[in-house]
Amino acid sequence: MLDSKPIQVFIQLSKDERRKFRKWMNLNFVEKNKELKEFFIFLDTRSVINENTATKEKAFRYVYKETDYDDARMRQLLWMLSEALEEFIVVSNISRNISLKEQILSSYYTDKRLYKYANQHIEQGIRLVEQNQLHDADYYLNLFQLQSQYFLINQRNEQNQRFHLDDIINASTIFYVISLLKYACISQSFQKTTGNSMDHLLLEHIVKTLPEATFFTLPQVRIYYNIYLVNTTDNESAFFHFLEDIKTHERVFSDHNLNDLYRLAINFCIRKTNQNQPDYTRRAFELYLYAVEKGFLLLNKEINRFIFTNIIALGIKLKEYEKIDTFMKNYAPLIDNVYRQNTVVFNTARIYHSKQQLEEALRLLLTHEFKDTHLNLNAKYLTLKILFELRDIELFRTFLKSFKVYLKRQLNLGYHKTYFTNVCRSLSILLDIYKKPLKYRNFEFSNETSDKDWFNSMAVNIIQISS
Repeated sequence: MLDSKPIQVFIQLSKDERRKFRKWMNLNFVEKNKELKEFFIFLDTRSVINENTATKEKAFRYVYKETDYDDARMRQLLWMLSEALEEFIVVSNISRNISLKEQILSSYYTDKRLYKYANQHIEQGIRLVEQNQLHDADYYLNLFQLQSQYFLINQRNEQNQRFHLDDIINASTIFYVISLLKYACISQSFQKTTGNSMDHLLLEHIVKTLPEATFFTLPQVRIYYNIYLVNTTDNESAFFHFLEDIKTHERVFSDHNLNDLYRLAINFCIRKTNQNQPDYTRRAFELYLYAVEKGFLLLNKEINRFIFTNIIALGIKLKEYEKIDTFMKNYAPLIDNVYRQNTVVFNTARIYHSKQQLEEALRLLLTHEFKDTHLNLNAKYLTLKILFELRDIELFRTFLKSFKVYLKRQLNLGYHKTYFTNVCRSLSILLDIYKKPLKYRNFEFSNETSDKDWFNSMAVNIIQISS
């Protein structure tokens, strides 16, 4: 029962939502049968809901007393609870979305030919939307929907008025442009990760002509335009224009949209960092910390494990140990419990490695199983680096062989596949340098080499010792 949809939804209700749902279940005009109310009371009175306190058998006995257990009746109760919960969720969310409430009432009154009341509610809805300081794509979508409704109500008996037509067209255009650029950026990121290409109608034409459009003065349009250029062409000028705009106009975006925007900007900085442009390492680190501290990169008070790991990696590269120690203490508890231990262990090993506490780092890496593919790849790579630094060459050779086999089997890694393939190639060269140092007396890993500084430092060390 614990894995059923209604129980999982019920568990996720906040204290305030639980209180409101309790009231909802007791409302006279909400038709609920006695058995469903008893089932709700059973769940509501559990101090904790788990596989021991909330079994089907215990719930059935609470509701039906001495009646023999009937699984069909229990399934019916679960279905009714699901219906009641979803009805509550819909109604409570509509009541919070005032403009949607006004739109629904206006539509109802229009159907009943009560046009006076329909107008009152649609005009109220427009005023409420316009008072909202968030001016993202949803703002323009709401305006478009409300103004379209206004037109439908009023064009019936009047033919010579404009009926907000300019507003309808402008709102729909701005909504479309912002949404197109937003999802083109997101799809571009997925394309780079997975290698799957996507086509977008009108995108090329809109990007080409947008700077000449009158609504290009809107900061949210400029922000999505510039981050699109950043994401697709690595345009550095667009990146700095984006940063200037986003810091000035954060208030017009929801936290969800700010999450997307800052992640796109940070991804650009990380690409530049991987191309050995060190200035962008500092920019990525500072943008990460800023966006996390402001809450933009936290979803439901939870930090993504990849974001957490990236911040530690950048802090290590910059030797900002005090900042990353503080960061780990503050945000490690906010990682999803499923991934927390692996994430903390891996990043602790990285910190040990960067401080040359190699045995401690290796012990952590070899005594933990990393189930996530990306984390596992990075853990294997770090293990290989430590083995080479310890000059355990035989074990290094064995691990490198298994690493290549593991990487070859992985699919849909996108640019990560390219990165780790290059790493394997560089590790093989490093092994050859160890075996034949005189052959590589003047050798240097190129700027295209991932983790170039580490590879060159290892190569120089071997050649110097052999000379």
